[in-house]
Amino acid sequence: MDMLVDDVPLGLGLKRKKLKRKKPNEVLSKTKEAKKFRAVHDIKVSGSSALGGELPLPETSFTSLVSSFPSFNQNLIDNVAELSFSVPTPVQAQAIPIMLKNGNLLACAPTGSGKTAAYLIPVLQGYCARFLTTDTELEVKQSLQPTPTSETPHRIALFGLILAPTQELVRQIWSEAARLSRGLGGGHFIAYLSRRHYAYRGKSKYKVGSRENSKNAHTKLRELRLPRSTRILVATPCRMAFLLSLDPSLCPFDVSNLAWLVLDEYDKMLEVDVTNANSLSSKKMRHRVRSFRDQINPIFHALSKARSISGRQPNVAMFSATVPDEVVNWAQSELPTLLSPTAEQTLSGKFELVQLCVGTRNSAVSTVKQELRYCATEEGKLLEMRYLLVRGLLYPCLIFMESRERAKELIKEILLSDANVLANVISSDKTDAQRAAIIRAFREGQLNVLVCTDLLGRGIDFKGVNMVVNYDLPPSKEEYIHRVGRTGRAGRLGRAITLWTDADLPRLGEVLKVMRRSGCEVDPELERLVTGWHSRRSQFLLAKYKGPAAGDLSDHVIISKRRGERRLIHNLIRKQKRKGSKAETEENASTDSDRQIKWLRRWNPYRKRISELSSARQNKQTQK
Repeated sequence: MDMLVDDVPLGLGLKRKKLKRKKPNEVLSKTKEAKKFRAVHDIKVSGSSALGGELPLPETSFTSLVSSFPSFNQNLIDNVAELSFSVPTPVQAQAIPIMLKNGNLLACAPTGSGKTAAYLIPVLQGYCARFLTTDTELEVKQSLQPTPTSETPHRIALFGLILAPTQELVRQIWSEAARLSRGLGGGHFIAYLSRRHYAYRGKSKYKVGSRENSKNAHTKLRELRLPRSTRILVATPCRMAFLLSLDPSLCPFDVSNLAWLVLDEYDKMLEVDVTNANSLSSKKMRHRVRSFRDQINPIFHALSKARSISGRQPNVAMFSATVPDEVVNWAQSELPTLLSPTAEQTLSGKFELVQLCVGTRNSAVSTVKQELRYCATEEGKLLEMRYLLVRGLLYPCLIFMESRERAKELIKEILLSDANVLANVISSDKTDAQRAAIIRAFREGQLNVLVCTDLLGRGIDFKGVNMVVNYDLPPSKEEYIHRVGRTGRAGRLGRAITLWTDADLPRLGEVLKVMRRSGCEVDPELERLVTGWHSRRSQFLLAKYKGPAAGDLSDHVIISKRRGERRLIHNLIRKQKRKGSKAETEENASTDSDRQIKWLRRWNPYRKRISELSSARQNKQTQK
């Protein structure tokens, strides 16, 4: 029997319809899984317009990167597996696809959540895609490069630049990048910039490599240089800004083809120091950089100058555990103008930012048990510290102080105590070799207690720390989050104890908010005590206010307890009013009361020296 003519196209049509419907169903299922994954891990992403209107899906495994991105380097996946990275953390699952699609990223994730690997893996993959496509192409590129001679100027063409606030964090990032880049080829392409590299550049007394001063033997200096094959550099902003601000003949780096600029702990890097620039002390110390923001500005100026020549703008990625609103506003408004050399490129809207937040913003890790202990005075803090040394410390332990002088005094009390504790102190006045040796001894278990300042409060990964003690209350909630985050890393349990006195009551409210957000129990009587103190203080200041009526003063304006800080706020408002025209000053006068004046670098209250306390044992030793 012959087949009907209409049956053939009918069957083919049904098959075509099934094939067409299958692909959208797979896409819908993947988007549903991505939404479920983000909801479970509390991942919030905004700014899809920066990636063409569609956000990349989170990668739940490292092996799936090869299927999502076919050009992904297999050796990099093997290195990740060797480092026992079984499953990506939430910040890695979402940040890596965004950076692989060349998106500008501002990420906030809890401490110990793997933020370092979240930006190192995309940067290394970008390096492999540009320089290590195949073995034959690599050999051709190396053969085409001219062999350097003694007369060839020493210039390093950077592909990626990673900035971190401290030398300890710089070394840690470099060691992590070195482990991830094993077997990738291309020579020594990852390096970190220390104080010894190019130490005599820009100094008129020493002219390195010049023949003019060959008569004097002391001027013949051999400087320590980085390899010419360096493509990814980890550095602090101060040293990098100084080298980039030198004359082009002295600057050893070429940033015209820079592809990635990464700011680790960017809230610290972009902090504002509102010290009065017209004061006498600041005029005497103009050669000293006051804040990290002043150190980063020359770097952005060099990048914008290089972009005007090459026409290429680097991608920017910023990672931290705390995100103040001031930093977010700065990244959205001022960062495009700093990277663009002209106003036309700024208004073109090419620079857009993707914001990624994992967990509750500005909160501590939930795996850390936080505790507050009232000590009334500095004498009580020293007695509580002795009690903890005898009975209450869990080793290894970090003890944070607000200054290096107080840290040195506390380590003397610990060593003179009855407890047999192996302890040491680390501060910024020690050399790089001494600091590296102390950190190595603490990692290897040769030290039980390490007394430190906020130098180790950011980014340093001590996986085995069981306890953190805040001997001095941190100056801000951001510093408290980073200090507490040194324990309880990567899902481990930890404990944090904070000692506070009557002088710390004005700043205790921010710590209570962080504890409440992270799920810790907060004493309601303590909250009532803090709110009552703030209300009484505001009423007292408003009663003493000699100016407009007290009702005209907005609640958003911070009135400081110290007279110098109140004068500083008054000068800031007066300068803002002088900038514009008369019409603009009237508008500014109405908006100044509604604008919240806030700084990130806080002033610490006066604390009596530990050596001056009556119960200090170092005084008894000196009297003998």
